Order: sequence, then C-alpha cells, then structure tokens
Amino acid sequence: MIIKIIEKYGALIASWKIIEYNQDGPNLRLKAEFEFTDGSRFFVRQVVLKEFTFKYAYHWQDKEGQVRCRWDNAPHWPDMSTHPHHKHIVSGDKIFVDASRGGDLEAIFDEIAQFFSSVKCSDTHK
Repeated sequence: MIIKIIEKYGALIASWKIIEYNQDGPNLRLKAEFEFTDGSRFFVRQVVLKEFTFKYAYHWQDKEGQVRCRWDNAPHWPDMSTHPHHKHIVSGDKIFVDASRGGDLEAIFDEIAQFFSSVKCSDTHK
C-alpha cells in the first residue's frame, strides 16, 4: 500500500519513513511519516484488530507545524453523515469539521495532491 502511494505521488514526496510496523496475524499497527516538497509533513497512524476494527488518524501540517487537515474515525461527531469518518479542516484561525470518505490512504493523498494543484484543502467546507 505505502509503496503504491509513493510511486503514484512521488513528485510530491520529498522523503518518507516507516516509524512502526507490527503485524501479528490479522492485527496490524502502522505509523509512518511523509515530508512533502513544500516542507509540510503528513503523519499516518493505522490500527487493524482482528480484521473487524480499523482505527486511523492522518495529520497534515505545514512546515511551521500548523495543522492543515486531520482525518480520523474517532467516534465523536455522531451527526456527521459519514460517522465516524470525518476531517478537521483548518482555514486561517478557524477549524471546520466535515464529512470524510474514510480511512483510504490513497484517497487522502488524492486530497493532498488537489491541495498542491489548487492551493486549498479539498472537499471544501460548507
């Protein structure tokens, strides 16, 4: 999965590293970090337990450490149409919470690539 993403989005990625990768049968823990060509950083955390539980948090920040977007499936925001999947979008000094397509890492990289091509976080807040 990670290699496929690196191949597809390599022009945006300056460096990457796997911080943790543990697999025991169907259980998996993954932590990874990417640095993009603009100096921004993207942090990945995924946990799969017995093929039934998938928890994730993806955190993207600019080179100064300010959050751009954060995607996760923590079970708050129960009224969200994509509950528990959602994202926190930072725009200036405001934070918006919006629906998210879920934990598909490639879809998240698509959003980041859209940012690079249009200089905004995709799925604009309403």
